[in-house]
Amino acid sequence: MKKILKEAVIYLIIAAVIVLAVALFIPAKTENVLSVAWNALLGAIKIMISVFIFIGLLQVWVSTEKLSALLGKEAGWKRFVLSSIIPIFIGGSLFTIFPMLKTLKDKGASYAAIFAFITAWSGKSPLIPLEIHFLGLKFSILRILIIIPFAVVMGLLGEFIMEAIDKRDASS
Repeated sequence: MKKILKEAVIYLIIAAVIVLAVALFIPAKTENVLSVAWNALLGAIKIMISVFIFIGLLQVWVSTEKLSALLGKEAGWKRFVLSSIIPIFIGGSLFTIFPMLKTLKDKGASYAAIFAFITAWSGKSPLIPLEIHFLGLKFSILRILIIIPFAVVMGLLGEFIMEAIDKRDASS
């Protein structure tokens, strides 16, 4: 908890220095900077509250055994299918995904599932219409078709490396 508070204080100091610099060098923009910063803070707080509620519900509604059976090592290839396809249909930001992945890991998800999930999440379907508009339908379909097997490869490779690191740390 002290580490989190220390980091928060550092970020607040950095923000204050930036606002002070703007106030000194571009005084006309100070109000605009403060307004944007305030709105960003409110948006982040809303997201964080919803994430905490979601994580709380996940911890209460999904047992460790069930989650481990779906995303743990004993799930076999099922963990790759779930972790490589489902995240494509999940929106949200980094504020939502990383805390959720931590909860999944704590409840028994394998490293492979976490790596595959985070890789597949980059293919977020809510952004697909925008992607099609700017980059074209062929590009969008190809990217999604590449993401799914790549997520499996990332899961396998990530788990292999993390297990090697864990073994090395355990023997030290």
